[in-house]
Amino acid sequence: MLSLKQQTGQMIVSGFEGTTLNARTEELIVQQGIGGLILFERNFTSPDQLLTLINDLQSLVADQPDVPPLFISVDQEGGRVARLGAPFTRFPPMSCLGQANSLELAYRFGLAMGKEMRAVGVNMDYAPVLDVHSNPANPIIGHRALDTDPEKVARLGAELIRGFYDAGVIPVGKHFPGHGDTSQDSHLTLPRVERTRQSLEQTELVPFKHAIQQGLQVIMTAHVVYPAWDAEQPATFSPAIMKDVLRHDLQFNGLIMSDDLEMQAIDQKLESIPVLGTQAGVDLFLICHDLDKVTALQNAMMQDIETGRIASATIEQSLARIFRVKKNLQSTNDKKLCLQDLLKENQSLAQEMQAFLKE
Repeated sequence: MLSLKQQTGQMIVSGFEGTTLNARTEELIVQQGIGGLILFERNFTSPDQLLTLINDLQSLVADQPDVPPLFISVDQEGGRVARLGAPFTRFPPMSCLGQANSLELAYRFGLAMGKEMRAVGVNMDYAPVLDVHSNPANPIIGHRALDTDPEKVARLGAELIRGFYDAGVIPVGKHFPGHGDTSQDSHLTLPRVERTRQSLEQTELVPFKHAIQQGLQVIMTAHVVYPAWDAEQPATFSPAIMKDVLRHDLQFNGLIMSDDLEMQAIDQKLESIPVLGTQAGVDLFLICHDLDKVTALQNAMMQDIETGRIASATIEQSLARIFRVKKNLQSTNDKKLCLQDLLKENQSLAQEMQAFLKE
């Protein structure tokens, strides 16, 4: 039976400092019960170092019978969003897959990138981007999107997802309900998408709907306001978008994960985030950098549960979803995968993809 601290910890994915296991990170996992970690450049010097670090992290929960393995996650899309640098394969951005329009190439890419992650113990990747590149002036998506055609994004995205799963890595589709038509960067401000509900349904939702039908288990939210659904709250905190559209209309019963809650688009006080998030249906709260904020968020959530501002049934539902996804996690790296062999194979795949890339 998990304590309240462990329960709330399972609902948080946190960044951490250092390239080796240190006392603060150990405290995060053992004392605070944090259930997921996100890797950045600051945590990586070499594949061997990363593998040792991840095995050390997972060993902290391995001997706790009620505690499942950690989500060890990374933002590795290809192109300019790649937190793990050389010698990991430098894949081109996903837009080249749209230009190639090859389902087979999309699957091979998902499988190849997933295997590189698995070889060092990473079990979750914040990819694929399922946003439709519907606004050429978009400062944040651009080449990260597969294509401008929602049907094509849907088909290619589903193959990427299949590749990730076959590699033993959990893909996270993002950024629901679609970040492709924004003209602002949600890292810096709160964007708005002023489109009709019909237009959003016919464009932005198409890839997500298809991915859900194909078995996608984790979706990341967009810190974006869509007045057609909710004029006030960004999607992350909007019951109208997360519950009515994603859960009810699209029949999604997997994990809803927030984008980084330190982004400038989120101007709510940290103490109000647990209530806003759980009311909207968020299961996993992501904080990438500031560990004091991780602790403050967790403390606020525990207090909200104890005072009844968050119903314990809501927490139980989130934990059930988290455990369902974690049930299939391999807690250690895949010994059968030799990273050196993968890197040789994947270099030629990256060149094959690069050939399709247009400016």
